Amino acid sequence: MSYLIFITIIFLGIAIFIKWKWPVWIGRSGEKFVSRKLHHLDPTHYRILNDLMLPSDGNSSATQIDHVVVSNFGIFCIETKAYKGWIFGNANQEHWTQVIFRFKDRFYNPLRQNFAHVKAVENLLGSKRLKSPIISLVAFPDADKLKISGTDSVGYTYDVVRKIANYTVSLYTDSERDEIFNLLASSNIVDKSLRKLHNAEVRGLKKSYE
Repeated sequence: MSYLIFITIIFLGIAIFIKWKWPVWIGRSGEKFVSRKLHHLDPTHYRILNDLMLPSDGNSSATQIDHVVVSNFGIFCIETKAYKGWIFGNANQEHWTQVIFRFKDRFYNPLRQNFAHVKAVENLLGSKRLKSPIISLVAFPDADKLKISGTDSVGYTYDVVRKIANYTVSLYTDSERDEIFNLLASSNIVDKSLRKLHNAEVRGLKKSYE
């Protein structure tokens, strides 16, 4: 094998690895940014959970939730999409569109994705603990422009944090809030092999949506 062929193979391997890992790195970066902004909420009233994985009754063995905010004023389930460019969509559409100059790409409606997350939290907590419906929100921390119709549950990071802060009617006592937080935290699936299985299932579901 010549030196040039060897170098070419190495560069191709690096390119394939980056292409495979890049969306993961970008996604995690967006989630960390949103998490930092959520932690600006008053810790006296708000508890934050990030990267929460719960058992699921749906198409996969588990449901992975980017952020859950448990507060005296309600429970919020947040999906983060670290997509750049212009984002077009309607609350009732199955797919939304990302546009960057002439590049267009479809992705599954994150409101539908987050619906499964909300259901997983509801199933775990049970109707007796819930005093109000769980609020579903979607954050686009890196989008240049959001053109989403039919809902006010989608926005930039500051929009999502502001929406949460606008809920001011007390629903849960401190002890009730902390009980819910502790139950969610203790139910979090941390086993690496189970998380890898979930990620493989998600990749399979994404292909079926395309």
